[in-house]
Amino acid sequence: MLTPRATIQQYDRQQEIAAVTVAAMRRIALRLGDDFDAGWYRLRGQAVETLQLGRAAAIHAAVPYTSAVLAETGQRGAAVGAVVPAGFLAAAPNGAPVVDTLDALPVKAKQAVAGGASSTVARVAAASWLGRVALTMLADTSRDVVQADMIARPAVTGYVRMVSAGACDRCIILAGRRYLWNQGFLRHPNCNCRHIPASENVAGDAMTDPYEYFKSLSEAEQNRVFGKDGAQAIRDGADIYKVTNVRMRGLTVPGRDDLVRYGGQTRRTVADIYARDPNRQFVIENLKHHGYITGPQTAGGNILGNDPAARIMASGRGRGTVTVGGQTVTTSRAARYDALTTGVRDPLNRSTMTAAERRLYDAHYRAQWADAGYRPNTIGANSADRGLGLRRIADAEAAQARDRLQREAMIARDPTASPKSVQDLARILGLM
Repeated sequence: MLTPRATIQQYDRQQEIAAVTVAAMRRIALRLGDDFDAGWYRLRGQAVETLQLGRAAAIHAAVPYTSAVLAETGQRGAAVGAVVPAGFLAAAPNGAPVVDTLDALPVKAKQAVAGGASSTVARVAAASWLGRVALTMLADTSRDVVQADMIARPAVTGYVRMVSAGACDRCIILAGRRYLWNQGFLRHPNCNCRHIPASENVAGDAMTDPYEYFKSLSEAEQNRVFGKDGAQAIRDGADIYKVTNVRMRGLTVPGRDDLVRYGGQTRRTVADIYARDPNRQFVIENLKHHGYITGPQTAGGNILGNDPAARIMASGRGRGTVTVGGQTVTTSRAARYDALTTGVRDPLNRSTMTAAERRLYDAHYRAQWADAGYRPNTIGANSADRGLGLRRIADAEAAQARDRLQREAMIARDPTASPKSVQDLARILGLM
């Protein structure tokens, strides 16, 4: 099924709004003058008003979107309530006052000067930053409206992610992925991906299938987005998800630039495989051995028909609880089932977390144990811990655990780089 026309029209309209708003925000920043604090005090009211006008336009355009997509794709989805546009203007998408984020503008300008830039160059740098913040806030606002409208329609059990032209590798591998209605929309600054409200996956189009999108790019563009070796690996049959995730999340093994740690395994890097193996047959075999080629290249990986809601409902709630070391623990299966059927989840239950939330939670858990001098066998109460006892952690590994938490916490604190759910989790964990 091709990308719905309503989705394309929505994207085009939001791009028009963003272009006008971002240009206006940049012009405001360029008028700061040499006294950045005084200039911002004079301009901040106009900046907030300009951004709010852009957000209002984005909300107005987003309100009818879900109904239009459902009608075009022949899906049912009557709403049990109406979206209130004014509610989305009351604060920034992260829940804080809009001005709180914008107030970092003079700081950005001062940082540029501290780095050796002239005041003119610093104003340009600050203007670029303000434009990126505005772009991200506009996109997040329209996505929040769409997601709220979907939640108000019980028949709409999820959404499919659609990438936009010029998408980065992180977004491309999420094209066509289906999420439950209450799962947050993972995004990075300047991300332009969109929801396609759906009760089942909508795929087969360049914007909703990572491989189709990859094929639509020129070889030069493939190399730019995924790196020369990564792109060649994908052309040779490697799993686009593995190639991207290992590159983005793999940890370099100390003293071994040719190895990375990912998913509990040590792997040779794609670059090292291509550098050392001139024989194509050996290259392919090594890509298979190190988990880069995992089977047919299919949207969603090698798991076809990946519908999380259907799988959760089909499996049922199960036993509900288990006893681990005298502690009663809700099973992952039951937690996911309860979250889906009630629409309410425990923010500290790892089983119902998004991938971004889980990365922060796991880093915090491991760092806490590292501070106590130990390495946990698993995250949280788990039968795998029975009989294993506590194991002392090496100083180097403890330092890695603390560094990982610091990186994840920095991402969580950045309102332009993390979803609101991750920021909420950071607050609960005492990291904000």
